[in-house]
Amino acid sequence: MLARRWASSVLFTIATISVSTATGQTSVGSGTVVVIPTAANISVYSTEVFVRNPNANSITLNVRYYQSNDGAPPAGLRPCTSLFVPALTSLSFDLGSQCSLNNVSDNFGMFILEDAATPRINSFFAYSRTQTSTGIGFSAEGFPIGNFSGAPANVLGLRTSSGAPNYRSNCFVAALGESVDYQIRLWQGGVSPETPIGGQITGTLGPYQMDRILDVFAAALGVPVGSAGNFTNVRANFTNSTGDGAGFIGFCTLETSANGSADFRIAKSDDGFDSRQARVACYGQDSCGSNTVSAINPAQITDTTKKNIHYLILDQPDYVQCSLVSPRINDLEIMLRGPGNPLSAPQFATAPPFSSGGVGATSVYIYTGEKSTIALGATTRWYLDVSFRQGGTATTPINYGITCRSGNGVTVPWLGTTGPANP
Repeated sequence: MLARRWASSVLFTIATISVSTATGQTSVGSGTVVVIPTAANISVYSTEVFVRNPNANSITLNVRYYQSNDGAPPAGLRPCTSLFVPALTSLSFDLGSQCSLNNVSDNFGMFILEDAATPRINSFFAYSRTQTSTGIGFSAEGFPIGNFSGAPANVLGLRTSSGAPNYRSNCFVAALGESVDYQIRLWQGGVSPETPIGGQITGTLGPYQMDRILDVFAAALGVPVGSAGNFTNVRANFTNSTGDGAGFIGFCTLETSANGSADFRIAKSDDGFDSRQARVACYGQDSCGSNTVSAINPAQITDTTKKNIHYLILDQPDYVQCSLVSPRINDLEIMLRGPGNPLSAPQFATAPPFSSGGVGATSVYIYTGEKSTIALGATTRWYLDVSFRQGGTATTPINYGITCRSGNGVTVPWLGTTGPANP
């Protein structure tokens, strides 16, 4: 019985350290600085990190391990040996041996792996597995450090229960290279509008610090761990509470303490404050999406015989809508052209209910098609032509703006060049 209790305690401990990342997982995962958000060396559990060097030259990686504030002291940076990786090779290393940690203390935190060269231009991949000798454990991807942002992010589907299988949700926040003030708020799903559960959980982290909130329901409700009652379909919202732009890593785990199993949930943001993947992107507007042309720097048609050519990057397959904004919208028209030469690429071919614009059109709405149908699968530039509409009032300048919406995200439709007006 004592052995069983000890094993259950160890399983609970490992479940509470498992994490995922703040901004959405993607298959595009190489970088010159890569973050592994969780690593552990606790009792029978240990983390093995796998690294792939895709370069034709060998690389050396700096290995930086940061112990969590809630782990065995001292918290913060622990010394680790650098890692040499030959060209076109995959290697692995153990957290305990690489960073001289024993397997008894409550060691958990995160790894920062970085190219040690000057300049740091050698990208690589990383992945980790934390498990026992019998294979019980979890995995965590390595993420390029630029994937993280200060944008609000959410974890979905959290729950807790007082009876078997004893669900318990745990949430974590980590800072990167700068301090961050964070806030976690739980919201009850399944109702409209969603209602808050308990109070806000707040804290301040210095650079590369991590906080662990065991039983996030108990923390929000201000009750002892394990006594929060029963909740299901709950959303955890993570925010940078000062809005200063400092990035953070947010994540939660959902464990069944009856047997120690767990899963690991990324806190996902809408666009990561990344103008390369904004779900709504605008040009020539002071307030994006306001349907009002900029009073300071509008786009303009200054010659009715020429068109303005805007470029934007789309990530197919996707649905995309771009609309003109102008007090003289009836004097303008818009057309979408596919990738190619910015002056001569043809109008994107589509059929109802979709339209790529053209004569008299003030908006476009398309389905791009599947990945391989565009530029051999590349995510690349498309072109928006804005022209004077024949029969309109020819007085110039004609001020306008553009609003684009996209499921996968779209860049700002920057004004690139001009060309002869479309027929």
